[in-house]
Amino acid sequence: MKEYIKEAKAYKCLNCGKTGFGRAGRKFCSQECKNAWHNALVRDSRLYRSRILTALGRNYSVLSEAIARGELSIDIISMENRGFRPCYITGYIPGRYRGDRYRCFDISYCRSASRVYNIRKEEGD
Repeated sequence: MKEYIKEAKAYKCLNCGKTGFGRAGRKFCSQECKNAWHNALVRDSRLYRSRILTALGRNYSVLSEAIARGELSIDIISMENRGFRPCYITGYIPGRYRGDRYRCFDISYCRSASRVYNIRKEEGD
């Protein structure tokens, strides 16, 4: 039976920078450092998605409130004051004759430079 002697090699932790000895290819000094390093890699994309979903949720609630009040046409500035951000949409349908339609989940609307109009909740597809 052959005995294999494993050599301990020096490594530098990718997260905290500590120097240690261990198996070849080791990159982290502890599980905590490994988790922290991997979490930092995806933090920016998580924050980006979170900001977009928050803006879409706010748009949806502003449009839902407008439907509940029976408003079919609203000035874009008053909607922006309520928290509506027109650059965040979930769908776009180009229109030939009646104008382009925008969607925020199941609510669709048309938009001009100064107004949001023809707001309606779409029934199931």
